[in-house]
Amino acid sequence: MKNILVNAKVKRLKAGWRILLFLLIFFTFSSLIFIVKPLFGAITKRAFLEDYSLIIVSILAFGATVSVYLSRKFWDKKTFISLGLEWNKQTIKDLVFGFILSGLMAAVFFLLLLLFGLLEFNGFNFQESSLSNSFNFVHFMSVVTVGSMGLMLLEHILVGYWEELVFRGYIFQNIVEGLGIKIAIIVSCLLYGLIHYANPNATILSSIIIIGFGFLRLYGYLSTQMLWLSMGMHIGWNFFQGPIFGFAASGHKKATLLQHSFLSDRHYLTGGEFGPEGSVFIIPILILTLLVMKWYSKKNYPNIKKVIANALYN
Repeated sequence: MKNILVNAKVKRLKAGWRILLFLLIFFTFSSLIFIVKPLFGAITKRAFLEDYSLIIVSILAFGATVSVYLSRKFWDKKTFISLGLEWNKQTIKDLVFGFILSGLMAAVFFLLLLLFGLLEFNGFNFQESSLSNSFNFVHFMSVVTVGSMGLMLLEHILVGYWEELVFRGYIFQNIVEGLGIKIAIIVSCLLYGLIHYANPNATILSSIIIIGFGFLRLYGYLSTQMLWLSMGMHIGWNFFQGPIFGFAASGHKKATLLQHSFLSDRHYLTGGEFGPEGSVFIIPILILTLLVMKWYSKKNYPNIKKVIANALYN
């Protein structure tokens, strides 16, 4: 029985059990979302998820951080930063490069839809911040101001942080230890696509493309052995596709800076109410982005190639 649970060679729980215990801790912290919901009045679950998403992702980011820290310390017998969170001179460069690269991805997608006559640009939607005696958070976040954009950026920073920490950090790296890197890549990408299939307006096409995004983020980790590039890309993609360029972000849409309308109901081209991840136009952009990432990692992490090769063939 002990051999089923424990790896005798390293004297710790096997990877599958470590992931299971991590998920139990994380889901326990995540349940705080529904404990705090009554504090915001008698609103529906959907309204709470949409109007107070910043509160929700803050709880998830906190839960992910504590869960990963405890799991690394007690189950993995490793440090938190060993997941690829070491802060060094390359960190800011990776974060900024990833953020800008994803912004360019969203911009190219926007321009492609304009070029092919699938989208009409309707101008900018920006209001000056105004102070009033009665502050309403939901209304504040429903219009585009410097303040609301700042909070939306903060929200996407938290989302990019906790999702990369959990998916490309804890879960992926433990699957690698248990099943090897090749199977870990397949399982991680499929899991990422499957989870997003539960999002509003998701389709089979969008889930397949999300799998591609999962691989892009995995490559960000594998090519640097750090999570910073993936985090920067995740933050940038969500922020630019949604609040800046006005597309839905994986089925969720809020106030946006650029206003546009689709001139076609062919969602497999425009992405529709799911967003760019539901459009075939994003596929060549993903491929081009992967090539840019390869160039970047080769330039800034010249010794990582041997690490990846050893992992793949051992």
